[in-house]
Amino acid sequence: MTLQDWIFDSMLGKTSRWWMRYLAAGFITLLSIFIVTVLWRHLGAIADPSLILLLTVAAATYLAGGMAGMLSAAIVLFCSFVLYSHPLYPFRYSEMDWRQMMVIVVACPIIALMVGSLKEQVDRLQIVTKEAQALKDEVRRLETVREAQFLCEQRFRLMAECMTDYAVCVLDANGSVRNWNPGAERLLGYSDPEIVGQSYSRFFTREDLLGKQPERLLEQARFSGRAVEEGWRLRKGGGRFRALTTLLVMRNSQGAPSGCLVVLRDLTQPTESQAPKL
Repeated sequence: MTLQDWIFDSMLGKTSRWWMRYLAAGFITLLSIFIVTVLWRHLGAIADPSLILLLTVAAATYLAGGMAGMLSAAIVLFCSFVLYSHPLYPFRYSEMDWRQMMVIVVACPIIALMVGSLKEQVDRLQIVTKEAQALKDEVRRLETVREAQFLCEQRFRLMAECMTDYAVCVLDANGSVRNWNPGAERLLGYSDPEIVGQSYSRFFTREDLLGKQPERLLEQARFSGRAVEEGWRLRKGGGRFRALTTLLVMRNSQGAPSGCLVVLRDLTQPTESQAPKL
């Protein structure tokens, strides 16, 4: 659901459903009073309409909430003063009718309050249930993402460990080393504890650092997705070697650069095809 749909549902949709429930509660109340009038006063089909009127208040309250239930109770109470009075002499009551009406007068507000409280608790329970389900779905989604991330990292690690002739390392967005393969440890001489968290610029010569070559390569990779440069690199201890450096940008789910994959190939060692034949 988009933000506009949520706002529309909050401002218009919920208001519309609220009024519809109030109208339905009022319709049920008036229809019940009409049925009671016909069955009790005109046809004599029921002996006591009190139970029907009380059930009407309970139904209206559960349908539309406590306020609608109190409104339904007020309508039932007002109509009860008319229904229970003498047909020829309005607002005159026999002793039996007076007792029945007093039962409705006392019971209607109590039922409206009790059912209204029950309705409120049911609504809260539904909201909590929906939030719990949404939380479970989010946890399940995060677990799926974490599992997929673990599989990707495992595949990368296995593939990188097989590339012993190449130095492969992962940089964060600031150019610091996050991890690398055994080929990088063999070629550059640093162990994991020594290099993880350090800037990859320590692989560059002093001349490249003065010319800000590490920063330029990172910017080029972020801009075009790839940067390639051949030049001198430094091993641990200061030893130089000629290498082909390739930077491949990595992006997050939003498409923003999140780091780089650096691949160094040692050009000072002859390849198998260049090795002298015996």
